[in-house]
Amino acid sequence: MKKVFFSCVAVATLMVFLSASSVFAEGEATKGNTGFYIGISGGYVVPQTMQISDKNDSLYADTELKNGYLAGFKAGWNTPFTKNILAMEMEYNYIFGTDYDKGKMINLMGQGLVTLDGTIKIHAFLANFKARYPNGRIHPYGGFGVGWSYFQLGDTIGRSNGKSVVVPGDSGTAFCWQLLAGVDFDITSNMSLGIGYKYFATKPSFGGNIDADFDYKVSAVTVGLAYTF
Repeated sequence: MKKVFFSCVAVATLMVFLSASSVFAEGEATKGNTGFYIGISGGYVVPQTMQISDKNDSLYADTELKNGYLAGFKAGWNTPFTKNILAMEMEYNYIFGTDYDKGKMINLMGQGLVTLDGTIKIHAFLANFKARYPNGRIHPYGGFGVGWSYFQLGDTIGRSNGKSVVVPGDSGTAFCWQLLAGVDFDITSNMSLGIGYKYFATKPSFGGNIDADFDYKVSAVTVGLAYTF
């Protein structure tokens, strides 16, 4: 997965250089655009310690997760009634690879010191609202998003004192939110390269095989391309 991510970064960088000659010939970047755009992104995700608790928020454990990746798609609109300052968009993010760090011991309430081994995947659908600097070719922005996430846990293996227990996987949905910051660079009149930061959080509740709440928070650095019609 690391090779895929860095390959995307390399392709995006190459496109910048290939487009350099056309940047100065295009004129004003936003002329003739409708403001509607679509885009793709990829990123590197760094999770915080994830808290697992019961329904009364009594702590079961603080679990360590691996760093992972993000792939995303968005469709939005730079609103003309705000002179392109406000951007509204719908976004899908797929976060993967932030699995349990099986090399770290955790103190699981009632079980003592254990290691956990299992996969975590998140599908998130969000509505974003961003304030951006509309003029020129460089557009800093900040904003927030709210939406819904589908949280998937694979089969989890808990190991302690040479013994292991397998807990079947489960899935749950929950409200999610994110904070956004970054900058977009116009490389042609219709295409832009973006570098951004996301702080994403969700707290799914499981009631099947795993009767617990998971407090999941990550930071992500992203690189993306967008096309404005």
